[in-house]
Amino acid sequence: MRKIWACILVVTFTVFSIYSPSVYAETTKIDYVALGDSLASGHTPYGVAVNRGFTDIISEVLAKEKVLGSYTKEFAASGQTSAGLVETVNRTDVQKFLKQAELVTIISGANDFIDEFYNPVNGSIQIDLPKATALLETVSGNLATAIKQIKTLNPDADVYLYGYYFPLPHIQDVALKQKVQLAFSIANDQLATLAKREGVHFVEVAQMFDKNGIAYLENPADIHPNMAGYQVLADQFFANFSIPVNKPLPSIPDKWGQIIEKSEPVASNKTWTINLNKVVNPKSVDNGIFVVKDGTLRIPVSIKVSSTDPKQVLISAPKQGYKPGSYELMITKDLKDSLGGPLKTTVLMKFQVK
Repeated sequence: MRKIWACILVVTFTVFSIYSPSVYAETTKIDYVALGDSLASGHTPYGVAVNRGFTDIISEVLAKEKVLGSYTKEFAASGQTSAGLVETVNRTDVQKFLKQAELVTIISGANDFIDEFYNPVNGSIQIDLPKATALLETVSGNLATAIKQIKTLNPDADVYLYGYYFPLPHIQDVALKQKVQLAFSIANDQLATLAKREGVHFVEVAQMFDKNGIAYLENPADIHPNMAGYQVLADQFFANFSIPVNKPLPSIPDKWGQIIEKSEPVASNKTWTINLNKVVNPKSVDNGIFVVKDGTLRIPVSIKVSSTDPKQVLISAPKQGYKPGSYELMITKDLKDSLGGPLKTTVLMKFQVK
């Protein structure tokens, strides 16, 4: 095998002859359905008015990036419990939207606990941890049922299950506050486990939200956040979601210098490491390296030069992971060295995710 001037992939591959690539299309649009309670609707800390919440912020960002197809939060309802969520996803009108959705967010279950242990009239809280544990099992069961129904209707949808922030930071009784915080911590742990078991994404919000919970929940008599709090919920979603790249692939060669195929399927969170024999120009990596799924869809991978080795490039999976399918990693002549010199040998590497 002749020596490649600029690129050696640090894995074992089978090498094939040069071939002409397929015609590549741009990315698709995202149809987004937001499910859940008043937090999904965007209720304000004062009264019951529906305003701009975290689901609206998510949709606005997707629209700004020109990847939003449609968005609805009309099926989110104030006061909805986890049992209400199950009823919602079983409705024919809701299922019509879910079958077409690429993205579904769920925030549900907090009302089950609030209805049981919190008296909004006088602000009193009566927490019983054994009872809360039993209720958590019921909530988890309902959420699992709802998620299973969504995945049955649309196996390809990206489903994001939100955890809970601590909704009562104004409690003055220290012992009671710690007890309630423990209950919500246990609930979040179980929701994270549930999400992993059901094959959906978990959005952890407590760590970022609770550190400034009093500021985000500015009305001591209400559990809904202000806009700054809703922004945190949206930011935590994007910490787990890579926005699709809605632009074509430039400079795709008619023929590749080398074609490599990975014989075994790789993990959905696979990070590829590329070792070069010259220092890489960091500004060239986004235009010089691509990952494409099924010959049509450009994948929003993270590409960066290693902080410890300037001759090494790391290609990380999207935050939501690779979906099952066939992929091609392309290294083109638009990848430059530190002096502006191009890659002398282009590389196309094929891999599968099961």
